[in-house]
Amino acid sequence: MTRSGAITSCNPAATQMYGWSACDIIGHVAEEFIPQRCRSGDLAALRRIVAGEEVQQYRTERISHDGTVMKVSVSMSPILDSAGEIVGVATTSRRITDLQQAHDRFELRVDQHRTDVVDAAGRLEERADQQRADLQDASDRFEAQVDVERQVASDAAERSEALVDLQRQEAADASDRFEAQVDLERVEVREAQNRSDIELDAGRAQAESDKEYLQAQLHQSQRLEVLGQLAGGVAHDFNNLLAVILNYAAFVSEELAAGHDGDLTAATGDVGQIQRAAERATALTHQLLAFARREVVQPVVVDLNEVVAEVTQLLDRTIGEDIVLSTNLTGGLWPVLADVGQLEQVLVNLAVNARDAMGDGGTLTIDTANVTVGAGRQVRLRVADTGAGMAPDVIEHVFEPFYTTKADGAGTGLGLATVYGIVLQAEATIDIHSLLGVGTTFTILLPVTDEVATPVEEEPTYERTTTGETVLIVEDEEALRQVTERIFTRSGYRVITATDGADALALANRHEGDIHLLVTDVVMPNMLGKEVAERIRLLRPDIQVLYMSGYAQPVLAAQGRLDRDVNLIEKPFTAAALTAKAGQILQRPR
Repeated sequence: MTRSGAITSCNPAATQMYGWSACDIIGHVAEEFIPQRCRSGDLAALRRIVAGEEVQQYRTERISHDGTVMKVSVSMSPILDSAGEIVGVATTSRRITDLQQAHDRFELRVDQHRTDVVDAAGRLEERADQQRADLQDASDRFEAQVDVERQVASDAAERSEALVDLQRQEAADASDRFEAQVDLERVEVREAQNRSDIELDAGRAQAESDKEYLQAQLHQSQRLEVLGQLAGGVAHDFNNLLAVILNYAAFVSEELAAGHDGDLTAATGDVGQIQRAAERATALTHQLLAFARREVVQPVVVDLNEVVAEVTQLLDRTIGEDIVLSTNLTGGLWPVLADVGQLEQVLVNLAVNARDAMGDGGTLTIDTANVTVGAGRQVRLRVADTGAGMAPDVIEHVFEPFYTTKADGAGTGLGLATVYGIVLQAEATIDIHSLLGVGTTFTILLPVTDEVATPVEEEPTYERTTTGETVLIVEDEEALRQVTERIFTRSGYRVITATDGADALALANRHEGDIHLLVTDVVMPNMLGKEVAERIRLLRPDIQVLYMSGYAQPVLAAQGRLDRDVNLIEKPFTAAALTAKAGQILQRPR
């Protein structure tokens, strides 16, 4: 082309690609063969070449002889005369195929994917660092508390011993004085006897008081010993789980940073390991809450026979073919008030223990009956095995947390401790009868209830799609607040977040428009979640409330029960569980 864009020559490849003959092309201006929408770009490139600037290869369009528009890649270079002056421009065009366009889009998506992966790895590492710091702080506080309580117990024991020695000495001195007085005042036998009786009564009362004091100190010492066992067991199990989580998180970070397809496949497996370790930590937390009688319970009036029948269907498939499962269920069983899930857990834990005690096979028997103990009616549940049995010293400790006679790795030592906590929370009793080489029988007595069974309304299946409802999240833990906000935002909700109760009240007061759902932590500094909900409901009576907590005591009614009108999701929760719970609440009629 000339400096002004007039075509002076073309090669056969050009005529073949565009379908124009050389006569049709030479002498015409190049812009005649360029679509209107692309001309400004091509002319600008021509002007830069003529001005002596360099033009990188660029993409544009050309019009072929049959009128179709093709995409091309164009490069330009100047034509110089012998004096080095630019006298024209040479262009080279290559047609861009559909395959090339697809490849370019693929390369763009790959680059974006690499960027997303690196960003995700960075966020994961930040969360891991925060969790490490939080766990270390919690461990330090726990160790400091244990040291203080050990010192208090030691000081109390020393004071107790000193007090006993002093009282012994005083008793010896009083006896000596009493004998001397009797010898000197024989003539006043009656009066001396009266004084002696008074002093003896006082001594007995003092001795009884001392005995009670010493027993209280002994119980305190035993509680501290159990606390030490619990702390050691919790630290052991959680440290194992945290080692899995921390190391697999490190693997994932390394694999994502590498960015190879094989490594990404390995990262998926490693994430699965992290999730399974977190699920085991969740189960361990629930077992500890059950042992401490702090688990959230939702008791209903139940027929114990129905619960046993449901569980035995599961046990038939799990206890092994060499164990015979026998049930003897008394008809017309009196109703009891209990949490069905916890009753099932008790039965499964006792059955698993029985299975482990019958290594060579045997018989597992579950029976129920109505019994009257004193003036009270109770329902008896017995679980018996023909296993190895337990010695008295084992029975003495069998309900203690993390106490186990099984080989390392064969049990956590929380199974029977969990059973004991559930039984006490249900205001029931449990008893053990065991003989070595004969077997073991656990007997549980559940109090009969006068409450009338009411049909439980099944929660509607979560099938709704959000219509952009507004959710107010109140959570003092920043990391969990961000996670919860992200879950709701990804599900299509509009989200407002608050760091505490006062912040939430201010937001609810000034927000324009509806707030459909309040999602609040239960235990927070300055203002508990229950008070936050009550005060926000005064401002917005139609708002729905969902509590989230790993320790829900402040929103529970008496006996640790959850009221029917209280919506609670226990931590840790999954995104699916949280959005399903929120959806079920929002789809109910207001």
